[in-house]
Amino acid sequence: MTRKVFALALVLALLLCAVPVSADNSTFAMYVYTDNGKGLNVRSSPYVGENIIGLAPYGSKIMVRHFLENGWACIEWSSIGEAYVQARYLQGTKPTPRNAKPATPTPVPYISYNNSGSYSSYNNSGYETTYTDTLAVLNAEFRTARIVSPFTVVVRPTRASGWVNMRWAPSKDTEVITTYRSGIRLTVVAETQSWYQVSDPSTGVSGYIMKAYTTRQY
Repeated sequence: MTRKVFALALVLALLLCAVPVSADNSTFAMYVYTDNGKGLNVRSSPYVGENIIGLAPYGSKIMVRHFLENGWACIEWSSIGEAYVQARYLQGTKPTPRNAKPATPTPVPYISYNNSGSYSSYNNSGYETTYTDTLAVLNAEFRTARIVSPFTVVVRPTRASGWVNMRWAPSKDTEVITTYRSGIRLTVVAETQSWYQVSDPSTGVSGYIMKAYTTRQY
């Protein structure tokens, strides 16, 4: 009996030694890359809301713990420890510095609006400059809004490896709620001229997605 107990204890000890304890604590480096050259919001939880705890500058190194299935990355963040960023703004190599943006032109008092929610003016050099008024864009879209009998659309980004943004309002200037890869099915409950108001049946999240990046199913 003593030999059996000793043999069992030896096997357990060997198994414990074989467990890679340090694997759960491993991290790897990635870098912040945004199309507009701005920093990346660091959040206390993996969703867009009033949970911003910091800002990672463009090109800065981020130590990633793991990726989540909903498009977020769990990272190490200063003394706080665990935090989250949207994974699509991370890449494996350090990006090159972005060129400085040109100075914003000074508009003259006269402003001409158009139906798309943008307006034009002329700077001191005589060049036309176009500005986007987010509120005007939203008003233009909401004027065309209507409720529809629910139907299903499939997300179709321009590239098979790309994604489509769901936003909280029908404008490209509004904040992104989440992103969807190609093939995801969403339920349409209302529409405007260029956007669908959709609901994700798997999570219950709702928002707006551009019609151009979807295909209607039924």
